[in-house]
Amino acid sequence: MALGRTTVTEPAPSRLRRELTTVLCMYGGYAGLILCRTTVSITSPEMISDPALGLDEADFGALLGWGAAGALVGKLTNGAIADALGGRRLFLLSMSLMGVATVVFGASSAHSLFMLMNFLAQLTKAGAWPAMAKLIGAWFDGGRHGRVWGVIATSSRASSVISSFFLGALLLILPWRWLFYVSGLVTAVIVLLNFLLLKDSPVPLGLVSPRHEHEQSGEPRLRSLPWEGTLGAALIHFAKSRRVQLICLAMMAMTIQMEFISFLPLYFKQNFAIGSGEAGMASAAFPAGSFISVLAGGLLYDRLTPFGRILGLGGLLAVGLASIALIRFLPELGLHAPAALGVAIAATFVFGLAVSPAYYIPMSVFSIQFGRARSGVLIGLIDAFGYGATMIFAPLAGAVIRDQGWPALLTIFVIISAIALAFATAFLIAEDHASSPHR
Repeated sequence: MALGRTTVTEPAPSRLRRELTTVLCMYGGYAGLILCRTTVSITSPEMISDPALGLDEADFGALLGWGAAGALVGKLTNGAIADALGGRRLFLLSMSLMGVATVVFGASSAHSLFMLMNFLAQLTKAGAWPAMAKLIGAWFDGGRHGRVWGVIATSSRASSVISSFFLGALLLILPWRWLFYVSGLVTAVIVLLNFLLLKDSPVPLGLVSPRHEHEQSGEPRLRSLPWEGTLGAALIHFAKSRRVQLICLAMMAMTIQMEFISFLPLYFKQNFAIGSGEAGMASAAFPAGSFISVLAGGLLYDRLTPFGRILGLGGLLAVGLASIALIRFLPELGLHAPAALGVAIAATFVFGLAVSPAYYIPMSVFSIQFGRARSGVLIGLIDAFGYGATMIFAPLAGAVIRDQGWPALLTIFVIISAIALAFATAFLIAEDHASSPHR
């Protein structure tokens, strides 16, 4: 009997080391994907200024719209692929294809090829989140999902901060095309490291899976439910859920909020008369705020009661609404140019800090816990609604900037932020009610 027990119990240091390796692999891999994505927005002022390309703000908006369309297709397909292939294979595939598409984008000149490469890049990037959902579900017990997602989500924000400064500095000394080549090379190195170190689950390493540990603890085994049996049954189950409906509506608005970062380099350059490199570095304020709040939110989320999440995340979204309103009405304050730039950067920092936890954490945790064996499908479905909204919004936003100016676009962002606050709070209230069915 003693021998039998040793086969299911591994030393804690070995387990911890492998878990940290898994988190670091996902962290670095997603950072590489964000580096590639950030390259498009950081180089946008130079691309629009390049007479050989003939791009204007509306064309850039259309470019972002094609990227959102790729993300939409990816979210609709990659969830099922993650469930079929497993997290590791899809994660490696996503990183590899994203790097290739980024390099080809940098070598392109035709508008149609720009659109196609951005479509393909975002399609492949969309596989990363479902892939990581599978990896986290395989490696960590449910009580740590919020903390792990919080740490992983900071990868996006940390990479955006570093990438904005790094690429902005490179833009001061290199032609814009070289930034795409550098991003592709960095991604290739990350892919190699993940290939060598990342494992699909603890089992191939001789460690016990969280589900097996759960069974060994004497707690009831989590039984499969009828709707998990087929994809069609799962989709019907999700469609009937009021909580799924609310989180999809909230994600539509919050994904558009997060898309503000793609327009930031252009916003800073055109409104404050600074260079493209400086504008790229100023745009780092948004992900810097996001990094702080997502890290703190991930550490606190599992410890908060459902009602505490309503107050905390809802309050942050209200702060985000106030900050984007300040950016909108900043010209009316009549500040001198340096002071106005400082206020804009500070408000952008607060906006990123306020909206990011509600965007990243509740949906990710909900997808794993409510989606169960179909978590990859659910997380892809929810994200698809968000990117579908962005696919429509981004081309319109570019046209609004060109034809009506930045005040008109910022007014739209204020309205969308109010909608995000309403639907996200409604979802959190529904989660609170679901956790207390007899109240």
